[in-house]
Amino acid sequence: MIFFPVLVVIAIGVVMLLVTHRDLRPVARWGMGVALIAIGITHFTAPTPFEDHIPSWVPGDAFLVALTGVMEIGLGFAFFVPWSRLPELGQLTALFFVAVYPANIYVAVSGAEVSGNSGGPAPWIRLPFQFLFIAWALWCTDEPAETRTELPTHGLIPRLPWAKGPARSVQPEPEATVVMASILQLQRYRDVPAFLLAALRLRALFRRTPGAIRLSLSTIPLRRTFWTLSQWQSQDDLDRYTRHADHVKVMKTFAPRMAGFTLATWNQADSTPPEWRHAETTVAAARNSTSASPSKGDQPDEPD
Repeated sequence: MIFFPVLVVIAIGVVMLLVTHRDLRPVARWGMGVALIAIGITHFTAPTPFEDHIPSWVPGDAFLVALTGVMEIGLGFAFFVPWSRLPELGQLTALFFVAVYPANIYVAVSGAEVSGNSGGPAPWIRLPFQFLFIAWALWCTDEPAETRTELPTHGLIPRLPWAKGPARSVQPEPEATVVMASILQLQRYRDVPAFLLAALRLRALFRRTPGAIRLSLSTIPLRRTFWTLSQWQSQDDLDRYTRHADHVKVMKTFAPRMAGFTLATWNQADSTPPEWRHAETTVAAARNSTSASPSKGDQPDEPD
């Protein structure tokens, strides 16, 4: 039921691409929007096949079909709006596809009757296509790095709470502190899990490093982006951390896999927690100042 509109949309998109030589991502976004709207409308014009995807023991099947139809129509129209945060739209759409996936699994495993047909290979053939739709939603909303004007700062995963270092409870509190913020972007999605584990190990190292006050980590896996914001008693304490063998090993391992790396440090007049908004602005300014020519702040050969 979903294949026909999707195939039509893909065919139209390919024709538009060949005729206009437009970038593929805008065409793919247009196609995703049309497909979602068409399928969402079908939830109301022909709801029975969708209701057949819901087990009999789940109450309110008609309501769930109407609700998901409204969500699909809303997401579809959103693909035609010039959002400044396209990646978030793609992530939200991907989550929707994940949320409704159990219905497809139920039909395949149980052999439930859909539109008068039950069993057979069709429901099983349908299952892997959901991953295609998820990849489509993520890819078409992921702007090429060379066209991005803003650094990705927010994702669907909340920032980790402040990790407390040994100097967090030192009394009296220091009159001035050193703050470091950094953004690291990877080239490939397959390196994201490994770097996330490495970042968590370095977070544990931070907790043991003398002079460390607090650290927060922001992870945006679907943009292959990691932010850190840390606060230190002194520059010497920060240097001790970055020169630690574990930190050096991580940076050397992932340096060839980076798409970009920028950091900024500044002095703060007190030991209150630094603000993320200020950190993002400062790092963006540092990135812009080095964008004209490559530098070690843009992609370091060795960690500081």
